[in-house]
Order: sequence, then C-alpha cells, then structure tokens
Amino acid sequence: MDLLRELAPFLVGMVIPPIIMLVIRSTWSGLLKFAATFLPALVLGIITSAWAGELAGEMPDSLIAIIIDTSLVYTGSQLAYRLLWKPALEARLVRANPRVAQRVLFHQ
Repeated sequence: MDLLRELAPFLVGMVIPPIIMLVIRSTWSGLLKFAATFLPALVLGIITSAWAGELAGEMPDSLIAIIIDTSLVYTGSQLAYRLLWKPALEARLVRANPRVAQRVLFHQ
C-alpha cells in the first residue's frame, strides 16, 4: 500500500503535460511558464495527499506530505514531458502545423 501511495502522485503527474502543452504560449516569460507547470502539480499534490488521508494528521506532517506529493507530481510531469510526450508529439505537430509545433514544443 505504501508503494501505491508513493507511486500514485508520480503516475498522475505523467498525464498532465499534454494539457499544459496546449495552455502555454511561447511568448510567455520563464516565470509564467514555470507557474503554469508548477501550479497544477501543487493542486494535484494537495488532492493526492487528501485522497491518501495524509492531511488528517498535525500541520507539520500534513505539510511534509503535500511537499512530497507535489514534488512527485512535478517530477513525473517533467520526466514524462521530456522522455515521452515531447518526442511522441513532435513529429505529428510539425507535419500538421509547423507554427503550432513551434509554440507547443519549445515552451521551456
């Protein structure tokens, strides 16, 4: 059960990059791009902690659980983007519309 509790946030993070890729614009500043990738990870980290029942304890323990789950979601999203989503979608987007591909794939 503990393995599932630690693996769930990482797996949840692996599915959010395509959604974020559609939202982020190439004209945004680096800080705004970071916020657009980190805030969903923070929200999903809090939701995952609540779902696992880790927020029922005292404040320091709950805060640590949120930090751990958020970092796992963010790490999962970044690894999935770099290793899976970007290579898989790059060729399709370039063929379909080079202008959209430039906006979506080179956002970071």
